Amino acid sequence: MSRLLAFWQLILKGLLRWPGSFYKRRTPTLVDIIDQARREWQEALKEFHLVDNEMVDYAIFKINTAERRFMALLNQARRSGVTAWPPDLPGPVRSTG
Repeated sequence: MSRLLAFWQLILKGLLRWPGSFYKRRTPTLVDIIDQARREWQEALKEFHLVDNEMVDYAIFKINTAERRFMALLNQARRSGVTAWPPDLPGPVRSTG
């Protein structure tokens, strides 16, 4: 009986460790977050052409929100010295101050 119990405990320990051994979650970097924001902005622009008249205001709000988030993240990256993008991307290049 104790051998059976030890066997099942061994199986349970292996099952609890199993997901972590095959899949390691990594923390997204600022570049990853900015790239996701850019994709969300592009998707919002594409969705605008698909909405009906009742959803136009929402689509415009979504575009503006996605664009502002993308620009704010770009500014944060530029202030941090991240240079993963070409200099001709949209958005303010230098601070006004």
